[in-house]
Amino acid sequence: MNELPKEYAMVHIYAATQAREPIIIKGNTEGLCVLINALVSAIAFSDGTAEIFDGDAELHEVVVKLVKTHDELLPLPYKQSQ
Repeated sequence: MNELPKEYAMVHIYAATQAREPIIIKGNTEGLCVLINALVSAIAFSDGTAEIFDGDAELHEVVVKLVKTHDELLPLPYKQSQ
């Protein structure tokens, strides 16, 4: 099996496809560290971002936001465009 390149932040976030199914996050050390930094930034400054590569080597931006109310959680960003 080919090893993931250590110099690239590789992360794949698997969304749940049905209720009560876990969301799975897989990544190499660099990718998980970049994701942790985005989480810490969100806690400290209300938002954080990470640029990661997925399993297909496609670059994505992960946006992490600190919210304090249920209203801020909804609607889901991808549901707004429909």
